[in-house]
Amino acid sequence: MRTVITKARVPAPVLSAGLFIGAVVAVGTGVVTLWWGIPAAVCAFLAGRRPGRNRSAAAALAGVLAAAVVAVLVVPAWLGWASRFVGLLLVAEMLPWFAGRFLRQYRELVRAGWERAARLERERHLVAEQARLRERTRIAQDMHDLLGHELSLIALSAGALKLAPGLSEDHRATPRVHPRPGGSRRRPAR
Repeated sequence: MRTVITKARVPAPVLSAGLFIGAVVAVGTGVVTLWWGIPAAVCAFLAGRRPGRNRSAAAALAGVLAAAVVAVLVVPAWLGWASRFVGLLLVAEMLPWFAGRFLRQYRELVRAGWERAARLERERHLVAEQARLRERTRIAQDMHDLLGHELSLIALSAGALKLAPGLSEDHRATPRVHPRPGGSRRRPAR
């Protein structure tokens, strides 16, 4: 039985909007209430897990920080709240985003490691197969050389029998070649 797990893909604009809305709600409701931190952290984590450069998430975080700076410049009394906001933004937005990036890169490295191991295994099998083919070719060449040598000896022996001076005319007409003892096991000299 095979289980298939599907991942829900959240578009980058939705993640960026979630980050931005979380930051705006944090500014609107006050930095003291932390309920907004959970959905913002989830959005940041998911944005960090996405492949690619995540420019939209980085732009949303930079926009929130720029809005915070502008707000502090417009209303200087918010300086205390702004410092808390930036701290919470780093904890609730940046750390989950970096955690998501780390998790994605870790998974990519693990996948690349397994792919490399599989490629090395295939290469090892190919090298072993090539070694077997080379050995088969070498054995076939040795057998070819041995057979050619034996056939040459047989032809030479048959020619010598035809030309031998002490043979009768019957033996010269039909030369017979008898195998020598151990002749089939001899190898040609190299």
